[in-house]
Amino acid sequence: MDRIALQILEDGWEQDGRTMRRAIATLRDRLAESTDGRWAAAAFEINRIYNILEKAFERLCESFENHLEKTGKYHDTLIERVTLDLKGIRPAFLPGDTLRDVRELKGFRHLFRHAYDLDLDPVRVAAAADNAARCVAGFDGWCRSFLEEVRRRYGDQLA
Repeated sequence: MDRIALQILEDGWEQDGRTMRRAIATLRDRLAESTDGRWAAAAFEINRIYNILEKAFERLCESFENHLEKTGKYHDTLIERVTLDLKGIRPAFLPGDTLRDVRELKGFRHLFRHAYDLDLDPVRVAAAADNAARCVAGFDGWCRSFLEEVRRRYGDQLA
């Protein structure tokens, strides 16, 4: 990892954060509507937020570890991987106390993407929306803490 690669990662995460905040605003708008399609529209935004989070996780792993194998339980493995503090390579990105929220968000996304004959439960969509909002609210802090720790640990090695 060099300074340029770290800056590219940071800039990508800033863009991810902006996109997720826009998605949260749209999600809140959809939940406030009184149309029949509001739950599906809200679920789409929750799905979108998880996809952006997953892309941010992939950026991290590709930047520091140079590869990702998309086999087996890829989505679960990716979440687990970003919680690991890889000594000599990188610190953990995702705080352990947020693991449950991220996994639940992934579970909702899976349901949304793969349940083709599903009537969305408004209570479940509202709970997933709250969860998505917590993850988005934490994202900038996760990034900031991670980047500070990288610079603290490896700053002299960033050429």
